[in-house]
Amino acid sequence: MLKPFVLALLCCIISAHAQTQASASIPKTIGKDITHVAQGAGRVLTSPLRWHGREWARFGAVIGGTFALSFLDEEVNEFFLRNHGKTADKFADIGVEYGEPRTVVILTGSVYVVGLIAQNEWLRESAVILTGALLPAGLIQTASKITVGRARPHLGLGYDTFEPFRREESYYSFVSGHTMVAMATSHVFAKRIDNPVAKVGLYSLGALAGTSRLYNEDHWLSDVVLGSALAIASVNTVAKLVEGDERGNFKTGLQWRVQPYGRGAMVSLIW
Repeated sequence: MLKPFVLALLCCIISAHAQTQASASIPKTIGKDITHVAQGAGRVLTSPLRWHGREWARFGAVIGGTFALSFLDEEVNEFFLRNHGKTADKFADIGVEYGEPRTVVILTGSVYVVGLIAQNEWLRESAVILTGALLPAGLIQTASKITVGRARPHLGLGYDTFEPFRREESYYSFVSGHTMVAMATSHVFAKRIDNPVAKVGLYSLGALAGTSRLYNEDHWLSDVVLGSALAIASVNTVAKLVEGDERGNFKTGLQWRVQPYGRGAMVSLIW
């Protein structure tokens, strides 16, 4: 069952963008949205194939920064251990609930259905972006948990204990799935809402989810930071595709491109 704050968030999002707009038939709209979700997920998973120097530099900076933060993992873990309390427990429960997969499923589904019935493109589009971003990000974080096999803090084995392919929940620390889900949810709506107060509130909820995982000794700081980065990158990639396509300035799907090259022509297949 959804916590009251999640229900309140849903009501705020819907009420803030309740304008009805002209729309195509429901079956046609659903078909287009499913296509966008599939194409968005595909773009996220194949993004490295299109990266150039700047993108690889950003990727390296994120990985390098996460590695540097890992040296603070133990210290941050000890900080939260020293600061447990009843009030903090309640905030941690809210953060964990916000990052639960069932929460985002209910929230996204509700926003999409309302947007579809009310012919509200903003709501429907937001749900499509979030779905298209979370599907590939979820696959990536699940694969990383299994292949990396990092021990969770509550095991007391230290931040540098790894047992790849251990396939036990206690060794699924890297990366934080709850943080990824929460930050993706917050980022989708925050970047599309033109209200500074709402933005602060949404990003605060996303940060609370990551903090809660640290507080409960389920993840290290570096797990949470990388989970957030994965969420933001995935959302930005899908949003660029969906929003661009709606404005008619972004080509989606597989495309053959023919362009002059020397004395002949070059044919390329582009996702």
